[in-house]
Amino acid sequence: MKEVNVPIVAVTGGKGGTGKTTVAVNLAVGLQFSGLRVMLVDVDVDGPCCATLLGAKHEKAEKVTTFLPLIDETKCTRCGKCVEVCHEHALVAFYSGTPKPFEELCSGCKACQIVCAHGAVGENRKLIGTVYTAESNGLRLITGELKPTEPRSPIMARATVHKALEELRVGGYDVAIIDTAPGVHNTVAQALWVADLALAVTEPTPLGAHDLNFILDLTQNLGLPTEIVINKFDIPGGLKEEIYRIANDRGVQVAAEIPIDDELLHAYVSGEPLLKKSAGGPAARCLASLTQNILERLERMK
Repeated sequence: MKEVNVPIVAVTGGKGGTGKTTVAVNLAVGLQFSGLRVMLVDVDVDGPCCATLLGAKHEKAEKVTTFLPLIDETKCTRCGKCVEVCHEHALVAFYSGTPKPFEELCSGCKACQIVCAHGAVGENRKLIGTVYTAESNGLRLITGELKPTEPRSPIMARATVHKALEELRVGGYDVAIIDTAPGVHNTVAQALWVADLALAVTEPTPLGAHDLNFILDLTQNLGLPTEIVINKFDIPGGLKEEIYRIANDRGVQVAAEIPIDDELLHAYVSGEPLLKKSAGGPAARCLASLTQNILERLERMK
């Protein structure tokens, strides 16, 4: 389905703030230090931050646009079919009867153009976001960023994924790591559909356990092999046993337990991946072990 031979690991999670991006960035850095050519893809298009955690600067930008109807008043018969077919109510016919588009509402589906028998609906384009590319000490970074106020995050996420696939097809990469958006909505699915393995990052809290079930439902429906990463597993009063119960019931393995660690917090604040700092604390050892786990998985995928 993804049409590339490079293994893709998606780091995802049912809720925001679980440490998903921290895991994705450190995993990418760890795999790079292991000698692999790595691509990191930030598909959290509503709030991408992988570049910030890497201390990387975007080098190139490609605008992402979608269809926007352009009404030719000289051809329009004011039949109203384009208005009727628009489920987004992005076309409105005023007193003149000539439809007027509302850019903010248009989803770019082209239904109005398809039903117009008079060729009165031409094509304009609207900007919905930007795909950035960058290099960070040999690590390739692709980032999708949705335009502020633009609601079409699934389209932006898909464009970001396709940009990554284009580069992966050219060759030269050993693995790609995708940092998805949080949740279980369409934007997340756009990233997961190309993955070979998902790491579901969660916390041992009631909300973490609740949302973990949802993300596991999604990956199961996609037929995507999934392992769990428990962040802050040693939080006082935490529900680690509940996470393991869910893993047991679902037949899913817990790949890593990341402890609360000041060293990890300081790395996060300084905008530098923990594994890049050659740290030796418990969180660094856990992330290094997770990297080794993924390396072994990649060997088996060959």
